[in-house]
Parts: sequence; C-alpha cells; structure tokens
Amino acid sequence: MDYDGELVAGTAKKLIGNLIVDVELNDGKIEPAFCGAVEVADMCKQGMPVLLLREADDTRILKNKLLFLKTSGGWIFADPKYNRALFKEAFVAKKIEELRPYKSCRALKHSEAKGIDFELTGENGEKAFVFVTSIYNKKDGCAAFPQKMNFFEMKMLEEMRHKINKGAKVFIMMIAPREDCDKAKFSWDIDPLAAAAMYDAAQFGINFICYNCKIEENNISLHQKMRIIY
Repeated sequence: MDYDGELVAGTAKKLIGNLIVDVELNDGKIEPAFCGAVEVADMCKQGMPVLLLREADDTRILKNKLLFLKTSGGWIFADPKYNRALFKEAFVAKKIEELRPYKSCRALKHSEAKGIDFELTGENGEKAFVFVTSIYNKKDGCAAFPQKMNFFEMKMLEEMRHKINKGAKVFIMMIAPREDCDKAKFSWDIDPLAAAAMYDAAQFGINFICYNCKIEENNISLHQKMRIIY
C-alpha cells in the first residue's frame, strides 16, 4: 500500500497531551504533528527520528501527521487508519494463509455488524467475519496484545459470538506495523480487562491471526505470519 503525500524527516521533541507530538524538522523549525495511536505517541522520546506526512487539506489546524517513528529496533508505522486498506490489499493478493479459502471480501458498515470490518464469502457461500486491529506494544521481543479496548470493541465481541452461533467463522486479524518482531504474545499486563475479554473470545471460538509488516520508503504491506504465544 502506497501512502500519498510528502514525507518530512524530523526528530521528536515532546508529547503534548495524548496524541500531539512536537517535532523538530531538519531545518530547525518545530511543528506539531498528530499521532493516531496513543501507544506510539507514548514511545516518542526526545531525539527519536520520525517521518511526518504533510496533510493535503490546507484548512486543517494540524498540518502534519506522524507516520513513522524509529526505535532501536527499526521503524514503526504509526497510523492505524490504514488497517483496512492493508488487510484488503493482502486478502486480494492471497497473502493471508488462513483466509485463502475465501473468494470475496466486502467491507461492512458499522450499522451492519457493530464494528466488524469485513464479511468474507467462500465458493460454496460459507461466511467468515473479520475485525482488523493494530498492535504496537512490544514485550520480551514479541508484539504484545491485547491493547486497550473501548466499549464499542467489547460490543463487537458480542456480535462475533452471535455470528459464530449462526455457523460463521470469525477472525481477529492483528497487524503489527513493525519489522522487529516475528512472534506475537498474549499479555495480561497491558490491560487486564481487555485480556480477559480476549481470553473468553478465544474460548468461544474466535480465531486470532497476526502478521507483521514490510516497511519501504514509499510503501507498507503485510509481510509474514507471526506465531502467537499464549
């Protein structure tokens, strides 16, 4: 998946609130940038290299979006808004091993399925449903999940149980937008409430998939399947 627009290099200076990062550009100018993931914003320490994406809309108050943060382990893609596009591209290219039996993929509106992102259909009409999410935390060299869950995601898990009761398969597709992890690890420490909800979901029959990403100068794509450690 290509990202349109000019990428601007700089270094993080300080976090303002939860999602705004002051960035010093290479010309010495300091500009604020919006970061779409709280977990990534929390990682922004003074002096860390970042790449910003200039917003095309001149009416926006914040002209920059923090797209990449470089840690000691490499670049992290910081915008979860691209999840659905990354998934759809990988599905069409048949990169997602577990979903190859399904032939079509339809994006769902929130009103249709309470937060589930996609409906898949197989050759014989069999259905599967997918929720796509990013995981940014790292623990013991692994991408760690689950991250914090909001009320709507809790309701989405209830909707997934309903789909399973009707005979469909259901998947939570986790994308680790970084190259420094080849395994994912379930953790009770990040958010115990979310962990308990995920544990119950697994017991009920929800399937978990995790892939990391390949990050290039002008492109990011799903790369390798990650073994999940429970």
